[in-house]
Amino acid sequence: MPSLAESPFQHESFEAQARHLACVLALPAMEQVGITSSARITEPVGPGLNNLFLLRVDGIEHLGCRVPGANGELDSRLTPDMLLGTLLEARWDEQGWHCQYQPLTDSQCSALFQQALTSSSHRIHFPFPELDSQCREQIAPPCFWDAPQDLAKRLDRQEQHFRDTTIALLSGRLRPGAIIHDPACSTGTFIATLARALPNSQCMGADRSAAMIDHATACHHLPNLSFEIADAQVPVMPKGSCDVLILRFLNAEMMTRACALALFEQLTGLIRPGGMALVFGQSSVLLDVGQQARRLGLQVASSLAGVPGSLQLFQFYQLICPKPLPEQIPS
Repeated sequence: MPSLAESPFQHESFEAQARHLACVLALPAMEQVGITSSARITEPVGPGLNNLFLLRVDGIEHLGCRVPGANGELDSRLTPDMLLGTLLEARWDEQGWHCQYQPLTDSQCSALFQQALTSSSHRIHFPFPELDSQCREQIAPPCFWDAPQDLAKRLDRQEQHFRDTTIALLSGRLRPGAIIHDPACSTGTFIATLARALPNSQCMGADRSAAMIDHATACHHLPNLSFEIADAQVPVMPKGSCDVLILRFLNAEMMTRACALALFEQLTGLIRPGGMALVFGQSSVLLDVGQQARRLGLQVASSLAGVPGSLQLFQFYQLICPKPLPEQIPS
C-alpha cells in the first residue's frame, strides 16, 4: 500500500476515520469484562470494513460482522450468530482495523440481542462507511437512480421490516392532518405505504431524481400523498412544520459521512416541537445518530427495532423534538 504521506486526500480520509472511531468507541477496562480467553481479527482497508458493526449494551461494545444471505446480498437485519465477541482493544492504521475480542457463546449472543431492545441507550453502529483500498468513501453513481423499476423491486423486498415497524409505531398516535415527509423518497413505495396505512395524515415525498419521481407519481395514487422533484439540501417545507421526518438515506453508499452529518442537522430543523424523526436505512447509517441527536437537543426514544417472532435486530432511531416548557413559550 502507498505511504499515506504520498496521498494528501488519502491521509485526510484516514484521519477523519480515526477521529470518528475515537468518538464512538467505548471500550471497557479489561478487568470489567473478566477475560477468560481472547481472539484477534484484522480487516484490511476496503469494503469489508463496512460489514463490521458494534452492538453496545450497558455501555459495553460487542463486535460483529455481517455476512451475505443465501441470495448473496447483505441485509440490514442482524442476527446473534453474527456477533464475534466483546470488544477489548481496537487499533486503526493504514493496514486496517485490528481488534481483540473475547468470544461469546451462542446463548450469550442471543441474550445480548434480547437485552438490546430494553433501553434506548443500547445501539448498533457501523463504524466504517463503504471504503475502497485507498480509504475513499464509495458513493453510488448517479446512473444508479436511473432504473427505478429494478430498484423498486429490490427496495420493496429489503425494506418490508422498516415499513412494518414505522406503521406500527405511528398508528394511533398522530393528530389528524399530521405531515409525514420523506425528503429522499426514491421509488415512492415507502411513503406511499405510510399514506395508505395512515389515511388521516398528509404524506409528502421528494427526490432529486426526476426518474424516481416520475416512477413514484405513476405508481402511487392516493388522496393524501404528493410527490415533488427536490434536493434534500433545499427542503420543500418551512422549519418546524413536519410531524414525522423519514430519514432513510443518510447511509453508506448514498453519500459521504460529512454530507450525512450536515443534512442531519439541516433536516431535523424541519420537525415541529412534539414531532419526530425516524432514522434507518437498508445500508448502514453513517453517523452516530444518538450522539448527534443529543447535540441538537433531540431526545432518543429508541435506537433499535426487532423483527417480531425472531431475534433479528436492525438500526431504527426514533428521535423526538421536545416541546418547550410552559415558561419558555412566548406570551
